Formats: sequence, C-alpha cells, structure tokens
Amino acid sequence: MADNRPADPNLIHRLATGYMGTCVLLAALELNVLDEISGKSLTSAEVAEALELDPRPVDRLLVALTALGLLEREEGKYSCSPEAERYLVKSSPSYFGDYYRFQVRECLMPDFIRLDELIRQNRAIMSDNWAEFMSDPEKARVFILGQHSASQGGGRMLARKFDFSAYRNMVDLAGGSGACSIAACQGNPELKSVIIDFPNVLKVAEEIIEKEGLSDRITTQPGDLRKDDWPEGDLMLISLIISGYSKETQLKVFRKCFDKLPSGGAIVVHDFLMDGDYKGPLLSALYNITSVEGVPLSGEDMASLLQEAGFVEPVMDTVIPEYTAMVAARKP
Repeated sequence: MADNRPADPNLIHRLATGYMGTCVLLAALELNVLDEISGKSLTSAEVAEALELDPRPVDRLLVALTALGLLEREEGKYSCSPEAERYLVKSSPSYFGDYYRFQVRECLMPDFIRLDELIRQNRAIMSDNWAEFMSDPEKARVFILGQHSASQGGGRMLARKFDFSAYRNMVDLAGGSGACSIAACQGNPELKSVIIDFPNVLKVAEEIIEKEGLSDRITTQPGDLRKDDWPEGDLMLISLIISGYSKETQLKVFRKCFDKLPSGGAIVVHDFLMDGDYKGPLLSALYNITSVEGVPLSGEDMASLLQEAGFVEPVMDTVIPEYTAMVAARKP
C-alpha cells in the first residue's frame, strides 16, 4: 500500500531524463574531456582548444558535467571532482570508464531503449543465447574489455571479503576477463586458478592475464558451465553470471560444483543479489532485467539453493555496496 507522503513529480522526471546524464558521461569519455582536465584547472575555452573542438558545445558540456557532479567550477575554471579523478581518468589505477564506453554504450544501451519490445517477446538484453553471442569474436572482445574495466574493482573487493588463503586450486566458472582470479591470486601467492568460459572470451582473458604476469598460475579451459565439464578444485567461484539462469540450471550447476569439491572445499557465488524484502539494491534490480531465463534472488534464496545442493553453513556479505553481494558455503 502506498504511503501518505506527497507525490514527487521530480521522481518521474529524474527517471525519464536519466539517459541524458548517461550520454553526457559517454561523450566526456569519448572526447577525453576528463583526461584533459585531470590535475588542472581550465576554462572551457582552454579545454576546447586542447581538444581541438568548437568552444560553444564544449562550454555546454562542461556545465552539464558540473551539474552532474563530475566537474567542479571555481571562478570560471573547471577541475575534476574526486569521483571523476579516481574512476574516470584513464591514468588512475581505479579507472573503469571503459565499462561505460564498451559494454554500456555498445552492448546494453541499444537493447535497453527497446526494453518493452523485448519483454513482450520474452527476450533478453543483448542475446537470448549467450554462447551464440560470444561466438562472434568482435562482440566478445568489446563485451569482455568493458566488463574487465568494471570487474577489476569488484574482484579486488571480493578478495578482501572472502579469505582465499586457505585454498590452492580454484575453478573460476564463466570467469570472463579473469578479474576475480587475478585479484585472488595477487593476494594469495599459493593459489592457482583455471578459468572456464567461451573460447573468444578466453582469448581476451589470456591477454589480460599475461599483462598481469600471472600466466603461470591462471590458466584457461574452454567450456559452457551449463553443459561442459570442468576440473576438480578445492574452491569454486561463480561471479556475476548464475543469476541469469533458471533455478533448475542454478541447482544443476551447484550440484556439479559440490561433486567436484573435496570435503572442506568451498563455493563462492558473487552476484546481483536482492535484499530479503526485494526492495533493493536498485542496481541489482536493474541488472536482473538483462536476463531472459533468471529470476531475481535474494541472498537468502541463493543460500537455500546452495543448501539444497548439499552445501552447509552459508555466509552472506555485501561485496560492492548497493550493487553486489556474495554467498559462500562449504562442502561437509
């Protein structure tokens, strides 16, 4: 039942115009606006000159970026906000702007704009068949490069939340770019990992792993976790993928993980998990929309599925605040 608060039309307006802010951010990233301003205090004319652009649209763009909180303006000069400096400037070690440049712009936005049509047709964002989507080398590359830009931070946060030090052989199912394996192995020198994913995904992952100097400890094996086999290990990791499958498929995968683990082995599920009341987090609810098969699950629901597969003592924790959570459990 609705509460008694006054209706706020700005709630609707913010939702209806949210795409404008997204496009302003994408334009700033594509035009290297934030990289040019980083560490400086510049007028709009100076920014336009440096980027070889007409000063009038640049002036409008900088005003919009300031209103969005990505720039700060003082006496007619612009500088990057702390958030832009840390996360949207390419030279920053915490940069994840490529997620928006590649995955959001190229993969998600074209389908989200026609979400009503996809719902009527019971179809997924991007593709109904993930194996088919990833069979296209260029699509796979764009998607995984974008994903890696965002997943690096999530991988590091997961490595701080879950203690990987007790394990030696991890299987990273649908491990994508290898971001989680990289973070886990960097913090645990005795840990090795094998990433299971589609061949075109693994080509990109192998390049990234080599750059990190971890090719001797992180290996790859082509496979679809829904139907192909994978090695045994003492830890199974499934990050940001299982929520897209039906409960029947989830249970099948969890039971197979259980069989591949020794007594005392563990499973970690990191995903877009809802709160117990299903009122949030907002980003988890939005990312659940991208699936055609999956049903939004809370952490408690995911823990119950793991217990049904035979695991015990599930532990839930937030990984990325207001975004993702994990459930870890062990095989008795």
